[in-house]
Amino acid sequence: MPVGHSEIELECPLFLSSPLFNMALQLISLKTSKQPIYNEYSNSTLYENNLRLITETLYKRIKETPELVSMLDTVVTDHFLGPVDFFDPSGKPLGPTKLKQVQTFWEEQNVQGEAYFGQGLDLFIDGSSFGWYANAAQLLSVKQKESFAKIKALNSEIGTFMEEQMHLPRKVAYLAASTITIKHDDTGILYYIQDAGGSRYKWDKDNVVHVKLMDFNGEVRGFSPLKSLVKEIVIMYMLKDNMMAKMYNGGSPDMIISLKGANGVSKARFERLRTALESFSHLKKSHGNMPIDAEIETHEMGTAMKDMEYRELAMFIISEFALALGLPSSRVPFLMTGSGGTSNKGELSGNSEDAYQAKINARRTIWENGWNKVFRRAGFTAYFRRTNLQDDVRETQASSQRAAYVVSVQTSLAKAQKQLTLQAHLELLSGTKTNLSEEDVEDMAIMVVNDMGGASAGMGGPMQPDNKSKSTVGRDYQAAKEKTASNNGVYT
Repeated sequence: MPVGHSEIELECPLFLSSPLFNMALQLISLKTSKQPIYNEYSNSTLYENNLRLITETLYKRIKETPELVSMLDTVVTDHFLGPVDFFDPSGKPLGPTKLKQVQTFWEEQNVQGEAYFGQGLDLFIDGSSFGWYANAAQLLSVKQKESFAKIKALNSEIGTFMEEQMHLPRKVAYLAASTITIKHDDTGILYYIQDAGGSRYKWDKDNVVHVKLMDFNGEVRGFSPLKSLVKEIVIMYMLKDNMMAKMYNGGSPDMIISLKGANGVSKARFERLRTALESFSHLKKSHGNMPIDAEIETHEMGTAMKDMEYRELAMFIISEFALALGLPSSRVPFLMTGSGGTSNKGELSGNSEDAYQAKINARRTIWENGWNKVFRRAGFTAYFRRTNLQDDVRETQASSQRAAYVVSVQTSLAKAQKQLTLQAHLELLSGTKTNLSEEDVEDMAIMVVNDMGGASAGMGGPMQPDNKSKSTVGRDYQAAKEKTASNNGVYT
C-alpha cells in the first residue's frame, strides 16, 4: 500500500483519477516492459530487397495469366468495393452536416477506387499493403499545434471542429508494395522507404496505413498464399508456351510417309508425290482427289494435344489459384473438371460460399481497423455494410425474430414499470446488440389512462397496474383529473 493512503482512500473512486494512480499506470508502459521481437534482422536491406523481388516477379507472371487476373479482380471487388456506412468515432450515427461532409470527401477523393482497390491487390499478392494519405495536420509546426491546443482549451467545440478539419485526409492513394522497404527495429516499424522510377522517398508512419493479410512466422512483412504458388504460375506460363509451340508445329513432323514394296523411286516420281501431299496441307485445300500409283504407309510422329492432357493440368492449376485466394468454385465460372462438368468438390471441403463470405468479413475487420485510425481523428469511422452473408429471405426472417424478441422484452420490463431506452430498442431491432445491461433500461416515462380504467405504457405495450402506481407522471395525471372534476371543469 502506498505511504499516506488508507484502505478507505484506495477504495474511493477519486483515487482512480489522482496523480498518484496515473503515475502508477505510467510505470506499466510499453517502454519499460518487454515486447515480442520480429523474426528477422533489424533493417536487413538484403532480406527486404528479396521480398520485393518476389513481389515484382509475381506481378509480372500474374499479368501474363488472365485467369489469375480475373480471380484477383473478383476477390478485391468482393472485399473492398462494396457499400460503406459512416459513423462517429463512438459508433453512433453522424449528424446530417457531418455526414454530408464525409460523403463529399469520400466521393471527391474516390477513396475506394484510388486507394482501396490498388492496396487490396497488393494485400493478396504481396501480403502487405500500404495505403497513403495526406492532411493539413502533417504540415503544422510546433507553434501552430500549441496555438490550436490553446483554442481547444478555451472552446472545446471549436477546437474539436478545427482538429477534425486538420486531420481530414485531403488526398488518398496507395504505395505499390513492390516499391516499399520497411525500416524497423527489433519490435516496431520506424518508417518506410519507397524506390520507384529512379526516385527515393521516405514516408513516416503517419502517412501510411500498413495492412497485413497474414502474420507469418513473426516477420515484419505480411504473407500471401500466392507467394507459395510461384511454381504453379510458372507451370501455367510454360503450359501456354508449349501449346503455342505445338500450334507452330513444335519442330517435329506430323507423319512419316513410306512407299511399300519399293526398293527405290525416281526423283520425278518422288517430287510428284511430295507436291500432291503438300497441296492438301492447308485447311482450305483439304478436300479433293489425290491418285497415288503405289501403296503408302504412314507413321505418326507428333503427339496429339488430347494425349498431353492440357486441359486437366490447366484446371488443376486454376483450382490451386482459387484455393490460395479462398474463392469457392461457384465464383470461378471457368473452373471445370476434366470431364467437362462444373466442380463442386470445393463446396464439400469447406471452400464454400458461406466460408468465403466469412473470410471477407474477417479481412474487412482488419482493413477497417487500419484505416479507421486515420478517419477517427477526422471525426468519423467507415465500415463496410455486413449484408453479404445473408440473402433477402434470411434477412427478413432474422428481422422478424428480432422484432418478436424486442416485444417480449418490453412486455416483461413493463411489469416492473421499466422500458428499454430508445438506443437499446433500435440496436436490438438492427441486431447490433444481443445482451442487455442496466444502462439499457429506464423508468417508464409516461402512463396513459384510458377510458376503460386500464393503463398502457408507450413503448412497453399493454399493462394493467393497480391504483397505487408508483409512477410520478401517472400520479400527477390522476391528481389533475380529480381536481378538474371537483371544480366542474374549471381550473383554479
